[in-house]
Amino acid sequence: MLAAFTDLKNAQKVKKQIIQKKAIHPDYLSLKELDHIYFPLSKKITIKNAKIVNTKFKFELKPSKITIESILKDKLTKKELKIIPRSQEIIGDIMILEVPKELVKKEKDIARAYLQLNKNIVTVVKKKTNYDGVFRTRKVKHLLGDRKKETTNIENGAKIKLHLEEVYYSARSASERLRIAKLVKKGESILIMFSGAGPFPVVIGKNSSPKKIIAVELNPQGHYYADQNIKINKLDKLITLYNKDVREIVPKLKGKFDRIAMPLPKTGEEFLDIALKKIKPKGTIHLYAFLNEKDIKDHVKKIRQICKDLKFKIRIKKQVKCGQFSPGTFRMCFDLSILEKIKK
Repeated sequence: MLAAFTDLKNAQKVKKQIIQKKAIHPDYLSLKELDHIYFPLSKKITIKNAKIVNTKFKFELKPSKITIESILKDKLTKKELKIIPRSQEIIGDIMILEVPKELVKKEKDIARAYLQLNKNIVTVVKKKTNYDGVFRTRKVKHLLGDRKKETTNIENGAKIKLHLEEVYYSARSASERLRIAKLVKKGESILIMFSGAGPFPVVIGKNSSPKKIIAVELNPQGHYYADQNIKINKLDKLITLYNKDVREIVPKLKGKFDRIAMPLPKTGEEFLDIALKKIKPKGTIHLYAFLNEKDIKDHVKKIRQICKDLKFKIRIKKQVKCGQFSPGTFRMCFDLSILEKIKK
Protein backbone atom coordinates (compact mmCIF):
# COMPACT_ATOMS: atom_id res chain seq x y z
CA MET A 1 0.00 0.00 0.00
CA LEU A 2 1.20 3.53 -0.76
CA ALA A 3 2.27 5.55 2.28
CA ALA A 4 4.02 8.78 3.16
CA PHE A 5 7.03 8.03 5.33
CA THR A 6 8.51 10.79 7.50
CA ASP A 7 10.17 11.64 10.81
CA LEU A 8 7.85 12.20 13.78
CA LYS A 9 9.08 15.79 14.04
CA ASN A 10 7.57 16.48 10.59
CA ALA A 11 4.38 14.45 11.16
CA GLN A 12 1.92 17.34 11.53
CA LYS A 13 3.27 19.26 8.52
CA VAL A 14 3.15 16.16 6.34
CA LYS A 15 -0.34 15.17 7.51
CA LYS A 16 -1.63 18.67 6.74
CA GLN A 17 -0.28 18.44 3.18
CA ILE A 18 -1.84 15.00 2.65
CA ILE A 19 -5.23 16.23 3.84
CA GLN A 20 -5.02 19.32 1.62
CA LYS A 21 -4.36 17.07 -1.38
CA LYS A 22 -7.25 14.79 -0.31
CA ALA A 23 -4.94 11.79 -0.34
CA ILE A 24 -5.28 10.39 3.18
CA HIS A 25 -6.73 6.85 3.06
CA PRO A 26 -10.15 6.87 4.79
CA ASP A 27 -10.06 3.23 5.93
CA TYR A 28 -6.69 2.81 7.65
CA LEU A 29 -4.82 4.14 10.68
CA SER A 30 -1.34 5.66 10.47
CA LEU A 31 1.53 3.56 11.85
CA LYS A 32 4.32 4.76 14.16
CA GLU A 33 7.65 2.95 14.07
CA LEU A 34 10.42 4.20 16.40
CA ASP A 35 11.03 7.85 15.38
CA HIS A 36 9.10 7.59 12.10
CA ILE A 37 5.47 7.46 10.96
CA TYR A 38 3.68 6.05 7.93
CA PHE A 39 0.52 7.77 6.62
CA PRO A 40 -1.57 5.46 4.38
CA LEU A 41 -2.43 7.09 1.05
CA SER A 42 -5.35 6.70 -1.34
CA LYS A 43 -3.33 7.97 -4.32
CA LYS A 44 0.23 8.80 -5.35
CA ILE A 45 1.32 12.36 -4.53
CA THR A 46 4.49 14.35 -3.86
CA ILE A 47 5.01 15.91 -0.44
CA LYS A 48 7.75 17.97 1.17
CA ASN A 49 9.65 16.33 4.05
CA ALA A 50 8.24 12.87 3.24
CA LYS A 51 9.09 9.88 1.06
CA ILE A 52 6.36 8.04 -0.82
CA VAL A 53 6.84 4.30 -0.38
CA ASN A 54 5.02 1.11 -1.33
CA THR A 55 4.77 -0.77 1.96
CA LYS A 56 4.87 -4.56 2.27
CA PHE A 57 2.96 -4.60 5.56
CA LYS A 58 -0.73 -4.09 6.31
CA PHE A 59 -2.14 -1.04 8.05
CA GLU A 60 -4.68 -1.46 10.84
CA LEU A 61 -8.26 -0.76 9.81
CA LYS A 62 -9.99 2.23 11.43
CA PRO A 63 -12.78 1.19 13.82
CA SER A 64 -16.04 1.28 11.91
CA LYS A 65 -18.44 4.01 13.01
CA ILE A 66 -21.36 2.61 14.98
CA THR A 67 -24.69 3.77 13.58
CA ILE A 68 -28.29 2.94 14.33
CA GLU A 69 -28.38 1.04 11.01
CA SER A 70 -25.29 -1.04 11.84
CA ILE A 71 -26.75 -2.05 15.21
CA LEU A 72 -30.17 -2.97 13.75
CA LYS A 73 -29.14 -4.49 10.42
CA ASP A 74 -29.80 -8.03 11.67
CA LYS A 75 -33.03 -7.10 13.46
CA LEU A 76 -34.84 -5.06 10.82
CA THR A 77 -35.43 -5.50 7.11
CA LYS A 78 -34.01 -3.02 4.61
CA LYS A 79 -37.48 -1.53 4.25
CA GLU A 80 -37.83 -1.17 8.03
CA LEU A 81 -34.37 0.40 8.36
CA LYS A 82 -35.52 3.22 6.09
CA ILE A 83 -38.33 4.25 8.47
CA ILE A 84 -36.46 4.08 11.80
CA PRO A 85 -37.41 7.17 13.85
CA ARG A 86 -34.59 9.69 13.21
CA SER A 87 -35.95 12.68 15.09
CA GLN A 88 -35.54 11.95 18.78
CA GLU A 89 -36.51 14.25 21.60
CA ILE A 90 -34.03 14.00 24.46
CA ILE A 91 -34.89 15.49 27.84
CA GLY A 92 -32.23 14.97 30.49
CA ASP A 93 -31.32 11.28 30.38
CA ILE A 94 -34.60 10.15 28.75
CA MET A 95 -35.12 9.69 25.01
CA ILE A 96 -38.65 10.03 23.62
CA LEU A 97 -39.25 8.18 20.36
CA GLU A 98 -42.08 8.48 17.86
CA VAL A 99 -42.41 4.90 16.64
CA PRO A 100 -44.19 4.36 13.28
CA LYS A 101 -47.02 1.81 13.47
CA GLU A 102 -45.08 -0.41 11.03
CA LEU A 103 -42.30 -0.79 13.64
CA VAL A 104 -44.34 -1.31 16.81
CA LYS A 105 -43.30 -4.98 17.01
CA LYS A 106 -39.65 -3.94 16.79
CA GLU A 107 -39.87 -0.95 19.18
CA LYS A 108 -37.86 -2.65 21.96
CA ASP A 109 -35.07 -3.55 19.51
CA ILE A 110 -34.98 0.08 18.37
CA ALA A 111 -34.97 1.33 21.96
CA ARG A 112 -32.12 -1.05 22.83
CA ALA A 113 -30.12 0.20 19.83
CA TYR A 114 -30.55 3.84 20.86
CA LEU A 115 -29.47 3.01 24.43
CA GLN A 116 -26.34 1.40 23.00
CA LEU A 117 -25.68 4.37 20.75
CA ASN A 118 -26.28 7.10 23.38
CA LYS A 119 -24.27 6.54 26.55
CA ASN A 120 -25.91 9.51 28.33
CA ILE A 121 -29.39 8.00 27.95
CA VAL A 122 -30.68 5.62 30.65
CA THR A 123 -34.36 5.42 29.64
CA VAL A 124 -36.20 5.18 26.32
CA VAL A 125 -39.93 5.88 26.11
CA LYS A 126 -42.26 6.36 23.17
CA LYS A 127 -44.84 9.10 22.73
CA LYS A 128 -48.39 7.78 23.12
CA THR A 129 -50.30 11.06 22.84
CA ASN A 130 -49.64 14.64 21.80
CA TYR A 131 -49.77 17.50 24.30
CA ASP A 132 -53.41 18.08 25.12
CA GLY A 133 -55.86 19.31 27.75
CA VAL A 134 -55.92 22.39 29.97
CA PHE A 135 -52.39 21.72 31.23
CA ARG A 136 -51.06 20.59 27.83
CA THR A 137 -49.66 17.29 29.11
CA ARG A 138 -49.03 14.04 27.25
CA LYS A 139 -48.65 10.30 27.83
CA VAL A 140 -45.55 8.22 27.15
CA LYS A 141 -44.89 4.46 27.31
CA HIS A 142 -41.74 3.01 28.86
CA LEU A 143 -39.80 0.89 26.36
CA LEU A 144 -36.43 0.09 27.90
CA GLY A 145 -33.93 1.14 30.57
CA ASP A 146 -34.67 2.62 33.98
CA ARG A 147 -38.39 2.71 34.74
CA LYS A 148 -38.84 6.43 35.29
CA LYS A 149 -40.50 9.45 33.75
CA GLU A 150 -38.90 12.14 35.91
CA THR A 151 -35.60 13.66 34.84
CA THR A 152 -33.47 16.80 35.05
CA ASN A 153 -32.57 18.64 31.87
CA ILE A 154 -29.67 21.10 31.77
CA GLU A 155 -30.11 24.09 29.48
CA ASN A 156 -28.36 27.42 29.31
CA GLY A 157 -26.66 26.88 32.66
CA ALA A 158 -29.94 26.03 34.43
CA LYS A 159 -31.21 22.72 35.82
CA ILE A 160 -34.85 21.96 34.98
CA LYS A 161 -36.42 19.05 36.87
CA LEU A 162 -39.72 17.71 35.52
CA HIS A 163 -42.01 14.73 34.94
CA LEU A 164 -42.68 13.92 31.28
CA GLU A 165 -46.40 13.28 31.82
CA GLU A 166 -47.21 15.94 34.41
CA VAL A 167 -45.88 19.17 32.90
CA TYR A 168 -45.37 20.70 29.48
CA TYR A 169 -41.73 21.16 28.56
CA SER A 170 -39.95 21.48 25.24
CA ALA A 171 -36.16 21.08 25.23
CA ARG A 172 -36.23 22.38 21.65
CA SER A 173 -37.27 25.82 22.94
CA ALA A 174 -34.03 26.23 24.92
CA SER A 175 -32.51 28.65 22.40
CA GLU A 176 -35.68 30.76 22.45
CA ARG A 177 -35.60 31.01 26.23
CA LEU A 178 -31.98 32.11 26.06
CA ARG A 179 -32.89 34.70 23.39
CA ILE A 180 -35.43 36.26 25.76
CA ALA A 181 -32.95 36.16 28.66
CA LYS A 182 -30.38 38.03 26.56
CA LEU A 183 -32.93 40.77 25.82
CA VAL A 184 -33.54 41.44 29.51
CA LYS A 185 -31.93 44.65 30.77
CA LYS A 186 -30.52 45.03 34.25
CA GLY A 187 -33.19 45.90 36.81
CA GLU A 188 -36.22 44.86 34.75
CA SER A 189 -39.37 43.57 36.40
CA ILE A 190 -40.66 40.52 34.54
CA LEU A 191 -43.91 38.56 34.45
CA ILE A 192 -44.06 35.03 33.04
CA MET A 193 -47.61 33.86 32.36
CA PHE A 194 -48.17 30.07 31.93
CA SER A 195 -44.72 29.35 33.41
CA GLY A 196 -45.01 25.55 33.69
CA ALA A 197 -42.05 23.91 35.46
CA GLY A 198 -40.27 27.25 35.38
CA PRO A 199 -37.86 27.07 32.43
CA PHE A 200 -38.46 30.70 31.38
CA PRO A 201 -38.04 32.33 34.81
CA VAL A 202 -35.12 30.07 35.75
CA VAL A 203 -33.20 30.59 32.49
CA ILE A 204 -33.80 34.35 32.66
CA GLY A 205 -32.70 34.35 36.31
CA LYS A 206 -29.49 32.46 35.49
CA ASN A 207 -28.55 34.47 32.40
CA SER A 208 -29.55 38.09 33.12
CA SER A 209 -29.94 40.57 35.99
CA PRO A 210 -33.62 41.50 36.42
CA LYS A 211 -34.93 43.15 39.57
CA LYS A 212 -37.70 40.59 40.04
CA ILE A 213 -39.51 37.80 38.22
CA ILE A 214 -43.09 36.75 38.90
CA ALA A 215 -44.27 33.46 37.40
CA VAL A 216 -47.87 32.21 37.24
CA GLU A 217 -48.92 28.61 36.50
CA LEU A 218 -52.32 26.93 36.86
CA ASN A 219 -51.09 23.30 36.83
CA PRO A 220 -50.33 22.22 40.46
CA GLN A 221 -47.63 19.80 39.26
CA GLY A 222 -46.08 22.50 37.09
CA HIS A 223 -46.03 24.77 40.14
CA TYR A 224 -44.46 22.00 42.25
CA TYR A 225 -41.60 21.45 39.80
CA ALA A 226 -41.10 25.20 39.28
CA ASP A 227 -40.69 25.56 43.05
CA GLN A 228 -38.15 22.71 43.00
CA ASN A 229 -36.26 24.31 40.11
CA ILE A 230 -36.07 27.71 41.78
CA LYS A 231 -34.51 26.07 44.83
CA ILE A 232 -32.17 23.87 42.77
CA ASN A 233 -30.89 26.95 40.90
CA LYS A 234 -30.76 29.12 44.06
CA LEU A 235 -33.13 31.78 42.72
CA ASP A 236 -35.49 31.94 45.72
CA LYS A 237 -34.89 35.66 46.31
CA LEU A 238 -35.46 36.62 42.68
CA ILE A 239 -38.49 34.57 41.56
CA THR A 240 -41.97 34.56 43.10
CA LEU A 241 -44.40 31.82 42.07
CA TYR A 242 -48.19 31.74 42.00
CA ASN A 243 -50.19 28.56 41.47
CA LYS A 244 -53.20 30.46 40.13
CA ASP A 245 -55.22 31.22 37.03
CA VAL A 246 -53.62 34.24 35.32
CA ARG A 247 -57.04 35.87 34.98
CA GLU A 248 -57.47 35.66 38.74
CA ILE A 249 -54.04 36.69 40.02
CA VAL A 250 -52.40 38.97 37.42
CA PRO A 251 -54.89 41.86 37.79
CA LYS A 252 -54.20 41.77 41.56
CA LEU A 253 -50.41 42.02 41.23
CA LYS A 254 -48.94 45.33 42.36
CA GLY A 255 -47.30 47.57 39.80
CA LYS A 256 -46.55 47.01 36.14
CA PHE A 257 -43.83 45.11 34.31
CA ASP A 258 -41.07 45.96 31.84
CA ARG A 259 -41.42 42.61 30.10
CA ILE A 260 -44.13 39.94 29.93
CA ALA A 261 -43.62 36.51 28.35
CA MET A 262 -46.67 34.44 27.39
CA PRO A 263 -45.33 30.99 26.40
CA LEU A 264 -48.77 29.53 25.71
CA PRO A 265 -48.53 28.56 22.03
CA LYS A 266 -52.27 28.03 21.62
CA THR A 267 -54.85 30.74 22.39
CA GLY A 268 -52.20 33.02 23.93
CA GLU A 269 -53.70 36.05 22.22
CA GLU A 270 -56.89 35.51 24.24
CA PHE A 271 -54.97 36.72 27.30
CA LEU A 272 -53.60 39.90 25.74
CA ASP A 273 -56.21 41.97 27.58
CA ILE A 274 -54.61 40.97 30.90
CA ALA A 275 -51.03 41.46 29.72
CA LEU A 276 -51.65 44.88 28.16
CA LYS A 277 -53.05 46.22 31.43
CA LYS A 278 -49.91 45.13 33.31
CA ILE A 279 -47.19 46.24 30.90
CA LYS A 280 -45.31 49.51 31.34
CA PRO A 281 -45.25 52.10 28.55
CA LYS A 282 -42.52 51.07 26.08
CA GLY A 283 -42.50 47.61 27.67
CA THR A 284 -42.27 44.38 25.68
CA ILE A 285 -44.68 41.43 25.45
CA HIS A 286 -43.48 38.11 23.99
CA LEU A 287 -46.54 36.40 22.54
CA TYR A 288 -46.38 32.82 21.20
CA ALA A 289 -48.45 30.86 18.68
CA PHE A 290 -48.32 27.66 16.60
CA LEU A 291 -48.85 28.76 13.00
CA ASN A 292 -48.66 27.48 9.49
CA GLU A 293 -46.38 29.75 7.48
CA LYS A 294 -49.25 30.86 5.24
CA ASP A 295 -51.24 32.02 8.29
CA ILE A 296 -48.57 34.27 9.85
CA LYS A 297 -49.68 37.48 8.09
CA ASP A 298 -53.30 36.97 9.11
CA HIS A 299 -52.24 36.31 12.70
CA VAL A 300 -50.27 39.56 12.75
CA LYS A 301 -53.43 41.38 11.65
CA LYS A 302 -55.37 39.58 14.37
CA ILE A 303 -52.87 40.69 17.05
CA ARG A 304 -53.00 44.29 15.83
CA GLN A 305 -56.81 44.28 15.83
CA ILE A 306 -57.02 42.83 19.36
CA CYS A 307 -54.65 45.51 20.66
CA LYS A 308 -56.53 48.22 18.80
CA ASP A 309 -59.85 47.05 20.25
CA LEU A 310 -58.24 47.17 23.71
CA LYS A 311 -57.12 50.76 23.02
CA PHE A 312 -53.38 50.02 22.82
CA LYS A 313 -51.02 51.12 20.09
CA ILE A 314 -48.28 48.57 19.48
CA ARG A 315 -45.36 47.84 17.20
CA ILE A 316 -44.33 44.28 16.33
CA LYS A 317 -40.57 44.60 16.70
CA LYS A 318 -39.74 41.08 15.64
CA GLN A 319 -41.29 37.83 14.41
CA VAL A 320 -39.20 34.80 15.37
CA LYS A 321 -39.56 31.21 14.17
CA CYS A 322 -38.48 29.32 17.29
CA GLY A 323 -39.29 25.72 16.43
CA GLN A 324 -40.73 23.66 13.57
CA PHE A 325 -43.37 21.06 14.40
CA SER A 326 -44.37 19.85 10.97
CA PRO A 327 -43.71 20.89 7.38
CA GLY A 328 -44.64 24.56 7.16
CA THR A 329 -45.83 24.83 10.78
CA PHE A 330 -43.78 26.77 13.31
CA ARG A 331 -43.79 27.94 16.89
CA MET A 332 -43.75 31.72 16.44
CA CYS A 333 -42.86 34.47 18.88
CA PHE A 334 -44.11 38.01 18.28
CA ASP A 335 -42.15 40.64 20.21
CA LEU A 336 -44.65 43.44 20.84
CA SER A 337 -43.51 46.90 21.85
CA ILE A 338 -46.21 48.89 23.65
CA LEU A 339 -46.12 52.40 22.27
CA GLU A 340 -49.03 54.04 24.09
CA LYS A 341 -52.55 53.65 25.38
CA ILE A 342 -55.02 55.15 22.92
CA LYS A 343 -57.05 57.89 24.52
CA LYS A 344 -60.81 57.59 24.21
